[in-house]
Amino acid sequence: MINYYKRIITFLVKDAQSRTLEKGIPFDEGKCRRKNEAWLPIILFYAVLWIISFLGLNIMTVEIYLFVLFTLSIRGLNHYFGWIRLVKED
Repeated sequence: MINYYKRIITFLVKDAQSRTLEKGIPFDEGKCRRKNEAWLPIILFYAVLWIISFLGLNIMTVEIYLFVLFTLSIRGLNHYFGWIRLVKED
């Protein structure tokens, strides 16, 4: 699953790079990758939510929905701006 996620990110970055090269705009791969890694989990959450609702499973209450959406939004903002960094100790 993580491999597919990384493939999607790589595809989106390459697509954005090709579009900016056509327009002649300078391209920052790191910024584009961070941006896509920030919003993609929210989009995938909505896709999973749509599939669950299509199957008729009522397991998403409003509290769970808002908690997950809030958590993904904060995670995305933190990932993009880098406010909190976890340090790995060797």
